[in-house]
Amino acid sequence: MKELGNVLFFILGGFVSVIFWGLLGLLFCATIIGKPLGKQLLEVAKFALHPFNDDVEVESNFAKNFVANMIFIPFGILIFLLYAMIGAAFCITLVGAPIGKVYFRLLTVGMAPFGIEVDKKHEVIKEWEEWKNW
Repeated sequence: MKELGNVLFFILGGFVSVIFWGLLGLLFCATIIGKPLGKQLLEVAKFALHPFNDDVEVESNFAKNFVANMIFIPFGILIFLLYAMIGAAFCITLVGAPIGKVYFRLLTVGMAPFGIEVDKKHEVIKEWEEWKNW
């Protein structure tokens, strides 16, 4: 079911998100100073490529990436508005609601992409199993 969701998201506009985040990440990677920021934007592009398989976790230490997020705010506001409109349009129908939910998750990532970590759900479950058996 997750694969079907990923394919539908990709067809219904997800490819634009992947291209946007990927190109922005490569643009930042073109400079030595922007390389760490570009790597993070490429992680966001990887999340946008298969959003139904991953879960986004926001770091608790937002101040660590405060300067990068403040520089990104003008872009973040535009991304916020764009993803909010697209997500609301998909949530009108029952079938489009899961796709709209993904756009709303990307909306939160788009506002401040430098304070996030993308964790795979199965790795978190595997770690929990290890701790549970400990």
